[in-house]
Amino acid sequence: MTDHDHAYQVPPAEFADRQRRAAAAARAAGYDGILVCSRGGGTVDRYANVLYLANFYSSFPFIPDVAGHWSARAHAFIVLPVEGAPVLITDMPVKKDEVRIADVLTGDDVVGLVAQAVNERGLGRARLAVAGADALPWTSFRAVQAALPEAVFEPADALLDRLRMIKSPAEIAVLRRVSEIGGEAIDAMMDKAVAGATHGKVMGEGLRCLAAHGAMLYNNFIGSGRGGNDPRMHYADFPTWSSTARIEDGDWFHIGASGVWRGYYFDHSRSKPIGNPTAPQIEAFEAAIAAVEGSMARIRAGATAGEVADAGYDALRARGFSTQSDFNGMGHGVGMGWDLPWLVPGDPTVLEPNMVLCVERSVEKHGYVGDFEQTVVVTETGHELLTHARKRRW
Repeated sequence: MTDHDHAYQVPPAEFADRQRRAAAAARAAGYDGILVCSRGGGTVDRYANVLYLANFYSSFPFIPDVAGHWSARAHAFIVLPVEGAPVLITDMPVKKDEVRIADVLTGDDVVGLVAQAVNERGLGRARLAVAGADALPWTSFRAVQAALPEAVFEPADALLDRLRMIKSPAEIAVLRRVSEIGGEAIDAMMDKAVAGATHGKVMGEGLRCLAAHGAMLYNNFIGSGRGGNDPRMHYADFPTWSSTARIEDGDWFHIGASGVWRGYYFDHSRSKPIGNPTAPQIEAFEAAIAAVEGSMARIRAGATAGEVADAGYDALRARGFSTQSDFNGMGHGVGMGWDLPWLVPGDPTVLEPNMVLCVERSVEKHGYVGDFEQTVVVTETGHELLTHARKRRW
């Protein structure tokens, strides 16, 4: 990590404002408070809500509950009343100069501490919104219900999803930097993708780059192959870079990767020919770019997410490519995870300034694959491009 990277910090006052706005949203929806849950344990999946409100992440690994000893390890909770101060419940000590909630309960029996916090704030008979239900283990939730039999719990992820959708200037600065880091990793991997290399060797370059910046990989899709009358494709699932096939001259190659720095995501993808490009390869590569840039041309404050998706699909159809793929959308919001909105046809969400969007498309035709993804900030009149990885290598 460079000294330059230390400049990217979300100020403490912004966390206090997030807590106030979350409480106000819960009050407006008729709740007495919010029970927020996030998962940590070394993963970079579903940690967002607690980090967003408290600047805390549990790095302790998930382990099964052992009655009388521990419960819900790798999980953190916030009890946020609509009136009164929030409390953070953790399974490991916090860094007091970094955590943005003053009241913290720490212990191995996380479920017991959640019940304690709810009761201490007079919410034992309250109507509580649950934000992060997908990160809350069923056994833990049942234990919380048993400890608080008169409380009412209702799923309400939308309360925080809507808050996280619009980014602050400090968040945009971090997202701009993480996009730079991701672009550097993508370019390093694309440089490494030459005849004779394996997918693992390519991925190793990206992992080294991310580690040098203090960033982590979230997910990755990598593939190579040939099209035509006898198409072949080389992919793997666990991990996605474990194929033993070596990249050959005449192959197409593509890679998509997302990762995390300071809690915020990048999500980029690129394609290239191995050796001299062929016309069908270029056709696939250019179709992916045209779809993404078609959607990007529609992005501005006041447009809808559905209109942005339609513009990308129109560009695909104009080039004779299918709109179907493994992900049948044109992208998504990005922040501390995949945020709203989803760029899918018919989505009525109106774009607003300071939304940050990933616009993506993977295409396949006659065994030739193209992949492309960019990240942008929505402005009043258009967008600002955050992704600066090399666009074409042909």
